[in-house]
Amino acid sequence: MQGSLCAESQNSRLEGDREMSAVTGVGAVVARDLLATRASVGLARSVASGSLQTWGLERFEERALAIVSELATNAVAVSAPTDTVRLYLAALTERLVIGVSDAAVGRAPQARQAVSTVEEIDRAGSDEFGGWGLMLVAAYADAVWTEPAKNGTAKWVCASINLRAAR
Repeated sequence: MQGSLCAESQNSRLEGDREMSAVTGVGAVVARDLLATRASVGLARSVASGSLQTWGLERFEERALAIVSELATNAVAVSAPTDTVRLYLAALTERLVIGVSDAAVGRAPQARQAVSTVEEIDRAGSDEFGGWGLMLVAAYADAVWTEPAKNGTAKWVCASINLRAAR
């Protein structure tokens, strides 16, 4: 069940990690706490890129880094600069789980409905610009979900990529 994968990273390793670790020869979970600043978005991408390369999952790097970038950007946007956001990556047997947590419970950015034409984007008012990142996450991921953190003071926004499916 995907609904609790990200929150479980706070206290324990996931089932399936040992199996992936045997395949890759390294740990299959990375959790990194970052200050909620714009610079942390680039750091989150670097951590994700290095982890994917270490795990031999380079072919998923473009999709995964787009997801990490959007989720980290959203987490930073709804957090205070003194808050911490947490990046979580787990390479399981059949999927890569990406999660980012922030302390802004109940303030998840809302995805916009897709537009059909460039003209519709051009007509959008300046206050309508933004929120498109979650549409990108949904396009790159095979599943997207949110969940509360175990401590009740944070939330996770998570996505997964199927490692067995060709895309």
